[in-house]
Amino acid sequence: MNKGSLQVNHGTYYVVVNYKDEFGKPKQKWISTGLRERGNKTKANAKMKEILRNFNLANEVTKFKKEEDILFTDFLNSYLDIKKEQIEPVTINMYNKLSEVIIKYFKNMKLKLKDLKPFHIEGFYKSQYERGLSSNSVVKYHILIRECLQYAFVNDLVVSNVADKVKRPKVNKFKASFYSIEEIEKLFEVIKEHECRLPIMLTAMYGFRRSEVIGLKWEAIDFDKKLISVQHKVIETKIDGKIELYKSDKLKNETSNRILPLLPQAENLLLEKKRQIENNKTMLGKQYDNQYLDYVCVDNMGRLIRPGRLTHSFCKILKQNNLKHIRFHDLRHSCASIMLANGVPMKQIQEWLGHADFGTTANIYSHLNYSSKLNSANTISNVFDFSKQEVQENMKVKSQKEIELEKEVEELKQKLAEQEEVDDKYGKWKQERKRKQKDFEM
Repeated sequence: MNKGSLQVNHGTYYVVVNYKDEFGKPKQKWISTGLRERGNKTKANAKMKEILRNFNLANEVTKFKKEEDILFTDFLNSYLDIKKEQIEPVTINMYNKLSEVIIKYFKNMKLKLKDLKPFHIEGFYKSQYERGLSSNSVVKYHILIRECLQYAFVNDLVVSNVADKVKRPKVNKFKASFYSIEEIEKLFEVIKEHECRLPIMLTAMYGFRRSEVIGLKWEAIDFDKKLISVQHKVIETKIDGKIELYKSDKLKNETSNRILPLLPQAENLLLEKKRQIENNKTMLGKQYDNQYLDYVCVDNMGRLIRPGRLTHSFCKILKQNNLKHIRFHDLRHSCASIMLANGVPMKQIQEWLGHADFGTTANIYSHLNYSSKLNSANTISNVFDFSKQEVQENMKVKSQKEIELEKEVEELKQKLAEQEEVDDKYGKWKQERKRKQKDFEM
């Protein structure tokens, strides 16, 4: 890969790219960043990375077009060199592991990129199944091979992406393990004095990813507004052949950056941790590690609790206390299942966990959606309860007859009242007639 440096010429930052031409002769190219020297050092460095990435990418494409007989394995290696500039170390580390297996399989075939056929890729998948890999593992190889060939296709190095003609390995639906609220309570009880207590409890309460809880900083917690922000992560990955801590503000997806209410229980835990850190700093003095003062999840010596150490400690806690074995990540699933069991809508759970889309949440937790299934069951039960319907129909008939009877009674009363009125008038007329007759006789 070509390298470069940042230089200033007439008050403007330039990127000086060192590269070799098609004959292998070293050359330099000056490319202006368009940024003035004063106060723009950080922006100029970022611009340099972008310029180098684009320059290398263009160089690689040109080189590939000149080497029409490039082997598929060589092209895959070159593609990973390009991707290294675009993706995070943890992803490129995974790609490197996958590519080692792919290259080992195809190496002795001496297969040119342009001669790669669907049956070659299918043969590779078959070999992985024979090794005992699941479809969920084989699909990772498919994704890398397809991405690599798509890059070749877009840059007119091949006439089509042959991976698109291969049936994608079927991914089996993931079924998460989880703890009930009673099992969570038992877990909390046995970790009261453990130095990993805080990350375990926060993960169970908020459904954090391991990288998110380890990456939690004090600046992300607003005790006044009662808010906690998820905006930073810490992972372990191999960088230049060595296992390193990789810290980043770029989370798994955009929706992973989220602001959540600071639960009273979480607030108490965090305030207690603050007091504990101050006490440890006072007691240990210079022995206390001040490198991670910004981070929440540190041990008693002030060292950041590494992801691998947290996972190992969690498994050890479960084993020592005869608790059901689950993965540390299953605390995230436990948080979701408890919310579902208590009627929290799936959409709200998606936002709480920071899933990229609703489908992810629904696929993982649909079998746990007790409340919606119970409502559905009650609805169907009522629809098909024919005996109840018959009673209701009988009640409707009976009610109608009662209405008709009441109407007849009212009509009869009306007639009787009218008859009484006629009789009364007749009686008065009869009395008046007798009086007039008596007056006449007198």
